[in-house]
Amino acid sequence: MNEQAKPVPTAKQKAKKQLAEAAISAVVFHIGLAVLAGAITIAVIVSRPEVTFDAKKPPSIPARKLEHSIRVKKMQEQVRKPQILQRLVSQAPSAVALPELPKMDAPDMKKMRDTPTINQSQNMLGDLGRAGGGLGRGQTGGGGFSDAQFFGQNVRTRAVIIAFDNTQTVINKGLLPQLAEETAKLLQGLSPATKFNLIAFVDGAAPLFPNLVFATQENKKKAIDALTILSTEDRKERTREARKTGAASADWNARGFVPNITGNNPEYSGSSPWQAIEVASQMEADTLFVITDDDLPNIKKGSARTGTPVEDHTRDIQKFVNDFQKTSGRSMKINVVIYKPNTKQDRAREAMSFYRSLAQSTTGKMTSVE
Repeated sequence: MNEQAKPVPTAKQKAKKQLAEAAISAVVFHIGLAVLAGAITIAVIVSRPEVTFDAKKPPSIPARKLEHSIRVKKMQEQVRKPQILQRLVSQAPSAVALPELPKMDAPDMKKMRDTPTINQSQNMLGDLGRAGGGLGRGQTGGGGFSDAQFFGQNVRTRAVIIAFDNTQTVINKGLLPQLAEETAKLLQGLSPATKFNLIAFVDGAAPLFPNLVFATQENKKKAIDALTILSTEDRKERTREARKTGAASADWNARGFVPNITGNNPEYSGSSPWQAIEVASQMEADTLFVITDDDLPNIKKGSARTGTPVEDHTRDIQKFVNDFQKTSGRSMKINVVIYKPNTKQDRAREAMSFYRSLAQSTTGKMTSVE
């Protein structure tokens, strides 16, 4: 049997066949290329490292700066906050009338000699001043502050009070002449814008002025004149009058000053600066000098012979000073001057220890005059 002969493709058929093969090859090539590209992409993504975010460490604070911050915070916590006082508020009209406000004494601005802006070039009290100057001068840093000296202590103050023991034993040691001299030195360093006062104490307190006064020439002269020691006859006369009337022999007057033999508080007896400290705090002094002897403060309720001693009197004084500083929002530096102590006696050493502790609790100092 004869095999059928295969047809011979024409040229046109050959061309179509070649075109189809080329198209198929192109499709296969592109599919392969796409598969290769996908494989490469997957390989790149898989091999890429994970992204992590690391926070930087906070800058460390140097030890000194940290210590300073802690100190500042402690000081801020220790600063006393002003006490908030309760006020009475009326919600409706009331038939009760409020009392009149107390009269406030202010310097007369029309009289230059009475004002804080007193002319520094006015005539000074020459006899009480140093060479080339007088009581009217004062070195001040502004704001009413003055720099002065008292019994060798440097003081910077806007309102100073000198409280001195006026008992017979202290005066007999010769306090008054030296006190007048030291007071003159102190007043010399006060500017007219600074305030001052003097307080004599035995078992109470007797201030020279009802309130603090500006350190004008007139007020300085009054203070010095008030410390003038009376003659022997005047002192005896005043003492006899005090014994007859039972009144205090030490009152401030133009004639001078004498020791107090009967005290200045009828309800008590003894010797103590307790009321002088209280009066100074009420007058809002920022500096208080207490001049006394080498005996502990002691007070009796009643007369010296039959009175009842006040127990723990020194503790009460310290407690008052501590409470005042905590509740008032103000500070009053107490400087103590022990006049001619007998350090060989236990009583004197005990008194000096108490006054040293009292002064240090107010950032003040205790000194002694030998």
